[in-house]
Amino acid sequence: MKKAIEVILCIFGVAIALIALFWFSIVYVTDYKKTTCDKSISSDKKFELTLQAIGEPDWPFGSASGRLLLEEGENKVSQTDFELRNDGGIISSRCWKVTWYEDYVEVVLSGEEQEDESIYLYFDGRREYQ
Repeated sequence: MKKAIEVILCIFGVAIALIALFWFSIVYVTDYKKTTCDKSISSDKKFELTLQAIGEPDWPFGSASGRLLLEEGENKVSQTDFELRNDGGIISSRCWKVTWYEDYVEVVLSGEEQEDESIYLYFDGRREYQ
């Protein structure tokens, strides 16, 4: 009888652990997973700008969280988080337009439910929004 109770408790413990693992994996993918959507490189090949999606868009028609990461070689120059209101759509290469200048890069983010948003990332780490 004691052996049967131990087996039942062990089965319950494994089932609870599997449910918790499944739940945490869903939370990670929907809220925290970083996915690289696109990259742009300056004409002198010195700087690289990465467009990342953070998690998944809010269900059913919510905004999507994203990040712009500007790097010079292996060094991070600037990191900018943003919200894209795109009718529940994911962040993709179609959501941004990048223009490189001598001392900054301009990023225009476009979503179906928002006006275009301009972000200026300067090579010295400053940021401006418009």
